[in-house]
Amino acid sequence: MSQTLLKISVILTVVLFACRPDKNKFSEVPFLQIKGAYIYNNGFDKDSFIALVMHYRDGDGDIGLDPGDTASPFNYGGQGFYNLKIWMLQKVNGKWIKPINPLSNPPDTLNFHERIPRITPTGRVKWIEGDLTVNIPAEPFGLKPDTVKLQVLLMDRKLQNSGLLESERLVLKH
Repeated sequence: MSQTLLKISVILTVVLFACRPDKNKFSEVPFLQIKGAYIYNNGFDKDSFIALVMHYRDGDGDIGLDPGDTASPFNYGGQGFYNLKIWMLQKVNGKWIKPINPLSNPPDTLNFHERIPRITPTGRVKWIEGDLTVNIPAEPFGLKPDTVKLQVLLMDRKLQNSGLLESERLVLKH
């Protein structure tokens, strides 16, 4: 009888540990890494676009927004409206500046911010990781910068961010 109870006890212990949720594999603060920024030529010795390739991960999987996420702070103009923020910096007279978007009124710096759709998994394990590529024009809005860098930041639904990252210097042909 004691061997039977011991076997049942061992089986129940194994079942209980098998059913408990996995601990987060990663931090709940989003992680972002720039894997590379690659310049693509249009075939006529002119650069067409920059592919910014990034790797992300998040321990609680709260990356992305639904189309209905429009209440503050996710409303247009709110802090969380864009959850992937990308700025282009241009080297002018030895200094890195954020160029002004010629189409913005009122004037604003040039950016390529994105609103990533929700990618939270539906299962019990919520951590996520993956790769993301954003294509950025080499001549945005008619501007022809010759030397640029890209800055990028990923934000989750708790408004936690990955920290600001910067690409290497890129020399463009126009």
